[in-house]
Amino acid sequence: MTTLTYQAETVAHLAQAEWALNITWADGSSNQFHYIWLRDNCPSPESRHPNGQKILETVSIPVDIRPRSVKLTEAGDIEIVWANDGHISHFAPDWLRRHAYPAKGRVKPAHSVTLWGAKLAKNLPEAAYADVWPNHQALGNWLALVRQYGVAILHGVPAEPGAIFKVVDLFGYVRETNYGRLFDVKSVTNPNNLAYTGLALSPHTDNPYRDPVPTLQLLHCLASSVDGGDSIIVDGFKVAETIRQREPDKFELLSTVPVRFQFRDKEADLSAEAPIISLNHRGEVAAIRFNNRSIAPFDFEADLMEPYYAAYRTFAAMLDSPEFQVCFKLESGSLFIVDNQRVLHGRTGFSSSGSRHLQGCYADRDGLYSRLAVLERVNSQDLGD
Repeated sequence: MTTLTYQAETVAHLAQAEWALNITWADGSSNQFHYIWLRDNCPSPESRHPNGQKILETVSIPVDIRPRSVKLTEAGDIEIVWANDGHISHFAPDWLRRHAYPAKGRVKPAHSVTLWGAKLAKNLPEAAYADVWPNHQALGNWLALVRQYGVAILHGVPAEPGAIFKVVDLFGYVRETNYGRLFDVKSVTNPNNLAYTGLALSPHTDNPYRDPVPTLQLLHCLASSVDGGDSIIVDGFKVAETIRQREPDKFELLSTVPVRFQFRDKEADLSAEAPIISLNHRGEVAAIRFNNRSIAPFDFEADLMEPYYAAYRTFAAMLDSPEFQVCFKLESGSLFIVDNQRVLHGRTGFSSSGSRHLQGCYADRDGLYSRLAVLERVNSQDLGD
């Protein structure tokens, strides 16, 4: 048996089966790689551009593709010569190990989501704007807080109209909606949304009547001299998982029965349907869509109406529970960002005396995650990893 080492991975044995290559690693584990998959993912210049995009069209690969030979080279990679056209593919063992399938058999990324409740108030995820805008390491740390907790606060953002755009520019792009690129959250006469009053707002996600919804929301405080108006945040994933544990029948309804949300004014007529709790293909909570102000009348079958109301009321009551809520008051120059498919936000009511002026905008999570991934790559290189 030949053993060769390539970077962090060691190949102990190669075995050709009819349709796939079996690799046994030095730690005793093994993986199977189908020949069509290997040819489809060949890293050669003829198959893949230097920018990483595929040149080879999958449909052009013969359905009965087979290797003429397979071997471990002295350089430590796996060389395959294909029988149909003599093309030569070289695979790094560490790359194959990282891309082994099925995905559940791979090591998960080091980062993870942290579910939270009221205790988060003792250690809010926060940073200073003066630290993050010129410093890649500090910016990466702040964006990582957004990924981990679904929310983060930034202090010391200039209390100037439009300064919120400077924060979005750190990681992505503004998502424009019918509310504009920027919207002012303050009391106005004849508002088209209750957000533009002094009324309390129960925890909610924004724009549930939109498909797709904006996945990030930012709110920046320009002035805050009123009594009340405290911000409220709730981890919707934590609430959903708690319902799953305590009352699985209600979780089943909330995660399978779609409801409709709607918004109408002179300029817009929007509606969308989705379950309040959306799951991914692994059954994990992937998104929350909840806004009591904009939910449309339920139109279920009669025998579903009462049990669904019971589930809905349970979810809403948990969102209002001190067990899950974190409250804080935004000061002038402070900003918070929320994952709009995870963290619900609201506020307490506030008086008409004094001034409360927030500016808000939407952005999208893919831009933030992309920026974070690049920063982590750069920061890792800077540290010599």
